[in-house]
Amino acid sequence: GFFRRSVRKRHTYVCRFNHNCDVNKNHRNSCRSCRLRKCIEAGMRTEAIQNERDAIGKRKKNESDEENTLLQVLLRSESLCQQLRDSVIKSTEQIRTILIVICDTGLQRLTSSRSANDQQTGLATLDDVVKSFHQQLALLVEWAKTLPQFASLTLDDQASLLKANAAQLIVLGVAYRSTHCDDAICLANDTFVTRRHAMSVGDMKYFSAVAGRIIDEVVSPMKQLGIDKSEYVTLKAILFFNPGMLVSFTLCRDVRAKSVVEEARLSSVRALQSRCENEECRSSLLLLLLPSIHSIAQQLIENVELASIFCLISVDALMQELILHDRPSTIMQQLKNPFPHQNS
Repeated sequence: GFFRRSVRKRHTYVCRFNHNCDVNKNHRNSCRSCRLRKCIEAGMRTEAIQNERDAIGKRKKNESDEENTLLQVLLRSESLCQQLRDSVIKSTEQIRTILIVICDTGLQRLTSSRSANDQQTGLATLDDVVKSFHQQLALLVEWAKTLPQFASLTLDDQASLLKANAAQLIVLGVAYRSTHCDDAICLANDTFVTRRHAMSVGDMKYFSAVAGRIIDEVVSPMKQLGIDKSEYVTLKAILFFNPGMLVSFTLCRDVRAKSVVEEARLSSVRALQSRCENEECRSSLLLLLLPSIHSIAQQLIENVELASIFCLISVDALMQELILHDRPSTIMQQLKNPFPHQNS
């Protein structure tokens, strides 16, 4: 099933460990690149794969097209934001406007492994942590604006969605970016928080437990599953369009808006299941990451509040609204321009 699906859908996999992964019955999902290579070496022929007519379940063509279209939109949105981060995010505080150019070749995947020395030389300070939160929130706004479902909502409903899961999307993004790290997390500004560093530096104590939980409860399972970019972007969409009880009363009362959000969530779930078809329980294992992400995000919010109360960090307007749910007028301006000039 894996070989046929990979060939039929023309999936491209990248090995993060120099094509030396041990592929066996118990660890066959740890690296899809090596798994596909082993299939070919075993004599499986790509030309023997039949067309979609024998696809399991014989799903309707329009449903399959919808899932593929959604996945392409999500991948393009993620690539746009990654280009933005790579080109300008490190100087966010000095930026008034940003010009984004999407190259035809697309985004180059972040597949290069980082050594322990790289992680040590780029250890994050508490200020780096706070700046990375701001950067991820700014990127979140820009990412959301590229989604057709989000763009069809009113500004009030857009703000509700952003506030509902901003902290969870920070946790998910940090975890996925850290799958190449060794007992550390990689922040949006390419600085690192190792478990030992977070526990030993006094002003990092508010985030040491969060860093450890991200590593143990999210990064480690992602590594074991060998999560790829397509699965990551669908998980991100599922999380984003699942606002729970934090949505405004406006969104709850607006039947059309509620329908848009629910359909976007269901389409994202179907896209994930389609991506994981023929791999038993894989989509379920990926979805089981979400409760841990939610719990860690709640702890992150509490830690930001405490650090702010004790004046250990300076929380800007964007963080005030999306993380601490304060300053209700700020997000409207951010939706129009996610990178305003910072006076402080």
